[in-house]
Amino acid sequence: MDDREVIREIIVELNHFKFRRSSISYQYLIDAIYLVVKDRNTMRDLKKYVYLPISKKYKTKPENVQWSLSKLVDLMYMNTPSKIIYDYFKYFMDEKPTLKFFIVSIARNVYEKLNDKYIYY
Repeated sequence: MDDREVIREIIVELNHFKFRRSSISYQYLIDAIYLVVKDRNTMRDLKKYVYLPISKKYKTKPENVQWSLSKLVDLMYMNTPSKIIYDYFKYFMDEKPTLKFFIVSIARNVYEKLNDKYIYY
């Protein structure tokens, strides 16, 4: 899997939702999803394998990365029509996806789409 292709597919998936794309939190989200797509074992401990490497990259603390991502997903949930969230996650309309669920779900969809491209019949 080419890194640029992975990032492109992540952005395609994130375009389903309303985000402030100019924020550093949005870049953290792309990086978080990217790390999970590249190594599914990272989802076992997001703080250690996702938030920590992102915090090092951007010279901040893992807690700041997690907090920023939580706020970003909260704002997305408030600004994205509930039908879009429901259709994407098959969630009840009034349930907000957790940060981990959001990251892992997007990563899974990206991973499946990219791997489907390389399956030959």
